[in-house]
Amino acid sequence: MGIALTRVAPLADAGSSDELGPVVAAARTGDRAAMRALLAAVAPVVARAARRVLGRANPDAEDVAQQALAAFVERLDTFRAESTVKHFAERIAVYRALTARRDAQVHRRRLTADLSLEQLGVSETAAGVEPAHDVALAGRARRELLLEALETLSPPQAEALTLHFLFDHTVVEIAGMMATPEETVRSRLRLGKQALRARIMGDPRLAPLREELS
Repeated sequence: MGIALTRVAPLADAGSSDELGPVVAAARTGDRAAMRALLAAVAPVVARAARRVLGRANPDAEDVAQQALAAFVERLDTFRAESTVKHFAERIAVYRALTARRDAQVHRRRLTADLSLEQLGVSETAAGVEPAHDVALAGRARRELLLEALETLSPPQAEALTLHFLFDHTVVEIAGMMATPEETVRSRLRLGKQALRARIMGDPRLAPLREELS
């Protein structure tokens, strides 16, 4: 299965992120100036990743980005240069954002489990599963549908597919970011795509994504 969703261009300076290696080394020794410089370098990457997964208008995006930066600092001693520094930070942000989406979905389900559509103030027409197929979805809306479908997959598969489809990372890059063998990444992508296809084909609300399947 191939999904032709529009992919974003890789970060223009991703290749130069290795220049942060010396900064990481200094930050690990407790150099506060180096840590500030490191955080300033990765903060835009982290914020961008959080917004892309959660949505620009999501009020939790900033909090998730801050949590990801804190996790980046906590995990800095585990960084082994298997990916670039910025990719390392980006992966942490994607993981945190996907977790936040899953947690929010669970919370919504608990809140609405015993409520009818009328109690929620939603009409049957508005809640119908058949979308307006004759109206082309904007890229952002299509991306949101994809992320919704990914929520049903296992976390490792969802993370690998998110990094591949939404951030345009290669298998080699994902393997480095996730500190996982390339063959494991290929397996997660293959099985994840199969599960994603079944999810999309089985849910009428996700019908706009069917056009992206090849």
